[in-house]
Amino acid sequence: MNVTLLKRLVALVPTGTLLLGSVTMAALAHLNKSWYKIRWPLAVAAVSFLWTVPLQIRAVAEDDVFQLAVNYIFTGRTDPQDPPEIVDRKSCIVVVFDSKFRTYIRYYLNRFRMDSARISKTYSGQQIFYVLEIESDDIVVEHLNPDKTTVARGFRSAQISLPGNIDQSEKALRLIFADYCRAEKPKSPF
Repeated sequence: MNVTLLKRLVALVPTGTLLLGSVTMAALAHLNKSWYKIRWPLAVAAVSFLWTVPLQIRAVAEDDVFQLAVNYIFTGRTDPQDPPEIVDRKSCIVVVFDSKFRTYIRYYLNRFRMDSARISKTYSGQQIFYVLEIESDDIVVEHLNPDKTTVARGFRSAQISLPGNIDQSEKALRLIFADYCRAEKPKSPF
């Protein structure tokens, strides 16, 4: 079949018209053969894509649970306007903006010694305020300069206000420290 003849016929036929004859059938046969060659790679690509999507969704959803728990601990809400920033998920480093002092605070959650941590109550009239008191052998809290990188001062103990419902806060703490931020092993002096 002559390719130039086919090009001339395609140019002469208006769009949307169906040509019957040997030229059109030959073109369709050629198209069918090339479609057969690309059909299998497209099918393999589609199956591969559909196979990986649930894995990615599961990973994102799991990470979201950690973010929600961190949000609730530091803000008392699961969807705060200015959420805490998880800087390093593996090391459990979180940066929170402190609106009272207009500064950023970096928390090393995996350094918290939760076996000696306690939640204390403070009464102010009819309201009860809860505070998580933690200590460690290493620095657990760093107050940062506005650039979020330079450390102004660091502390081995901290008092973290728990603004939300205390039952939900305790649940979020258990989730964070059981599933995501296990305490670092103490360093041997030798």
